[in-house]
Amino acid sequence: MISFSETYHEYDLVEETEFYQHFYNPKMPFIYSCNVLKFKRNPTLEEYIVAENKLMKFQQIMNQDYIFLYTVENEPFSKEVEHYLLSKNYSIASEELLSIDPKDFFFKHSNEEVTVVLVQSNSQLKDYLDFMYQLNLKNGVSFAQKKQVFYLNRFHSPKIQQISAYLNGKVVGTANIILSVPFIEIDHFEVAPTSQNKGIGTEIQKFIMSLTKDKKVILVVDKGTDANNMYYHQHYQFSGYQMSAFKKFTPYLLLNIPHTHSSSNSTS
Repeated sequence: MISFSETYHEYDLVEETEFYQHFYNPKMPFIYSCNVLKFKRNPTLEEYIVAENKLMKFQQIMNQDYIFLYTVENEPFSKEVEHYLLSKNYSIASEELLSIDPKDFFFKHSNEEVTVVLVQSNSQLKDYLDFMYQLNLKNGVSFAQKKQVFYLNRFHSPKIQQISAYLNGKVVGTANIILSVPFIEIDHFEVAPTSQNKGIGTEIQKFIMSLTKDKKVILVVDKGTDANNMYYHQHYQFSGYQMSAFKKFTPYLLLNIPHTHSSSNSTS
């Protein structure tokens, strides 16, 4: 069975102990999943508080105003840790790792008016960036601008291929595929809010399935969402879950300390 450790990540290993790994990406401090602590086993409450305090100090030094962490794959937080998290106003969520053999992909309807392409030319890149900028504005202008650099870096990465779906000459949906072995991972899968329920997502997935060359397709999705249910209807199979906890600091807790921390490199 495929595990979350086999999915694509963009971060460096900062610290590893017997019960957690701490990852950090200095180029993308604003992306939570790139700056995260992952437990290798379920900690006791005392161990959790030690890890939380160390992560809090690191985040403050790096001027990051949040804590994001994952528990052990396929295990919930212990009751005592969960109670502590909720008492400290963390939000707790769960993600599922799904996989599918392309020949099993199921859909009821097609939309022949949709054209799906690989993002290769400068004009296609501009269309892609413009679409993502408008989509990210819901999180603020600063965030939308920072994500443009992220997408440009991905455009130039040999590990990643960006995809756009056009309807009536406009981009209405996008996705990234991670070209890893022995599967292809769908990432940053988006459909414009005004184009929902028009078969855009189905057409993007059909296009991806045609590129796989017998490789399995995987993706990570938030549990209990409409997208989660849709993937099961399309015959994706459950491969595992992981639970996360997230909390933003109040502004007065942040310290204005220069970026002096150095991290050791790791690949994943």
